[in-house]
Amino acid sequence: MSADPRLLTIGVEEEYMIIDAQGELRSHIDTLLAAATPRLGDKVKREMMQSVVEVGTAICADVREARDQLADMRGHLSSLLQPEGLRLACAGTHPFSRWHEQQVTEHDRYRALEEEMQDVIRSLVIFGLHVHVGIPDQEHRIEVMNEARYFLPHLLALSTSSPFWMGRNTGLKSYRSVIWARFPRTGVPPDFGSFDEYENYVELLVKTGSIDDGKKIWWDLRAHPTFPTIEFRVCDMPTRLEETVCLAALMQAICAKLLKLRRANLGFRKYPPALIGENKWRAMRYGIDGRLIDFGKQAEVPMRDLALELLDFVDDVVDELHSREAVEYVHTILADGTSADRQLKVYAQTGDARSVVELLAQETLGVASVR
Repeated sequence: MSADPRLLTIGVEEEYMIIDAQGELRSHIDTLLAAATPRLGDKVKREMMQSVVEVGTAICADVREARDQLADMRGHLSSLLQPEGLRLACAGTHPFSRWHEQQVTEHDRYRALEEEMQDVIRSLVIFGLHVHVGIPDQEHRIEVMNEARYFLPHLLALSTSSPFWMGRNTGLKSYRSVIWARFPRTGVPPDFGSFDEYENYVELLVKTGSIDDGKKIWWDLRAHPTFPTIEFRVCDMPTRLEETVCLAALMQAICAKLLKLRRANLGFRKYPPALIGENKWRAMRYGIDGRLIDFGKQAEVPMRDLALELLDFVDDVVDELHSREAVEYVHTILADGTSADRQLKVYAQTGDARSVVELLAQETLGVASVR
């Protein structure tokens, strides 16, 4: 494989809430899918809960293409929901709806998962952003996965959008990460010396009845079991479309930069998952207002400074990727706050979680901007 950044295709998956006029989650996926499929086809899918809809772009050459598809899908699904008195909203968790009141989607896979995991999966009323970056060479895929783990806390901090859980201000910026951590085979992935070592790990889990296939490995970053991609899964579902596009562009640029370093025999230092986990906790708790550990300096550094350092790190690949404008939206995130920050601001002003949902519904369609 050439390390030419322009070959790094991208695919983006978003998970949306379906809410009613009062802001409550509403089970409506079957009706919505029936209406949406004629135009969107398999770009729109069911999820575990009937109040969730997942969309996924086609394989895109760059983030501009992905943005156009996502904007179209947000708009189209919203137009289909409107006559029913329903809306879309985007965040990592719903501010007040309760998980035990949600209906599980009728599907053999989901029923099997429910039987296996019980309340761990029934409480999974959370929403994430998944981004695939195409890396055809298997060994490069594993090498980039090993090195890109370092940036997972930075990406999570920039995406935080889940400060509330069942009507409570949790005190965390990403409570979705807490709920998701109850699942097996989640979190920061281990280090693999080769693609064979990774495949042997998957085969052992299948052979011992731990999993059916590699899709049940749900790390924050994984070599996808069927696609020639690595998949970033760490982020909360951003509220604004431009936040999604920015994060996807950063992930693609990180991969491009790591491949460029490798081509120049420079490489990037790998850090143990336990150390990366320390930074992940800080990102979950404080978002962009926290301080992450710079392991090279062995010192705490404000996340805001690290976000700017990340822009510097990828600066020499973003023009080839046609993503400079997208990655520089980081400056807007730092100025406006993440979705979690904006939600908390509205809640502090109103004391009303329903006002928070209204903010989410408006920003999901690009209507509101809170500064």
